[in-house]
Amino acid sequence: MGVLHAEALQKIPAAKLSVCCDLNENKALSFGERFHFRTVTSNPAEIFNDPKIDAVYIASTTDSHLALFRQAVKSGKHILIEKPLALSAEDADEIYQLSQQSQSIMMTAFKFRFYSMIQQAHRLIPDPFMASVHIIDDPWPPDFWANQPNKGGGNVISQGVHGTDLLRYLIGSEPELVYGVANNYHQPTGVIDNLAATFRFKNGSAGNLMVGDCGTAPLVSKFMVQLTGKQGTITLVDRLTDLYFKPMFEKEIIRFRGEEDGIFQENKIFIDAISGNESHYPKIWDGYVAQAMIEKAIRSSKERQAIQILDCHKHPN
Repeated sequence: MGVLHAEALQKIPAAKLSVCCDLNENKALSFGERFHFRTVTSNPAEIFNDPKIDAVYIASTTDSHLALFRQAVKSGKHILIEKPLALSAEDADEIYQLSQQSQSIMMTAFKFRFYSMIQQAHRLIPDPFMASVHIIDDPWPPDFWANQPNKGGGNVISQGVHGTDLLRYLIGSEPELVYGVANNYHQPTGVIDNLAATFRFKNGSAGNLMVGDCGTAPLVSKFMVQLTGKQGTITLVDRLTDLYFKPMFEKEIIRFRGEEDGIFQENKIFIDAISGNESHYPKIWDGYVAQAMIEKAIRSSKERQAIQILDCHKHPN
């Protein structure tokens, strides 16, 4: 993700890459040379203590996010943090509470929101009463860091937060209840590797999520979204770049075609926000809610009952 963000930032005139850090010094040197950073380090404190740096990106392994976020908040810098915020909703909540101590821009990296065809779907059906998100990948290698229980938590946690955030964003309401079915079906690491869940939102809408690594679905690709509302029905396939819209009571199917442009748009909006030109971006609260939705869905599966997702007192004013 560091590479993808750096590639996007190079295309934004207002952004200047300054210092990069990796605990593996050779990787840091290679990364720094590729993107022409002025300084390369294996010590993150050098970034947080550098007064010339305005913003930091936390794109490290998930288990390191909380400790790095603590340092970043103390430094007073703007922060973009990769999803998921942490390995657990409890740690994600701590990250949210830390974010409340600063007036800096703090953004959760939910790139799906910014895909051009997701934006188009949101315009065509702004108030869906049913939404479905599928994120079905090919099996992850057991030795992949994100598939390790203590590093990344596995596919369902790592990828699933994209799906829960997208449901919440498209439906435009907070989640109330979830009923989920999940298990470790095949991964030797023991992580929850596949999940199906239905969410009830406060506005009465329903959201369905299927996420896992049981094999990319034929025809629809790894990412698929369906929306149904009073305006009609949308199916979005081919990694969220190919949109089909059937208006209600009409036979014609209208097709729109876009690009996988979420990473660039995400970075542009973050830089705009730092510059004071943009206020609509995923906050740390959004990262926490997305993680709570996944965690409660897994808990629902274990308890075999619907689970309430959010505690009212935690909602920001």
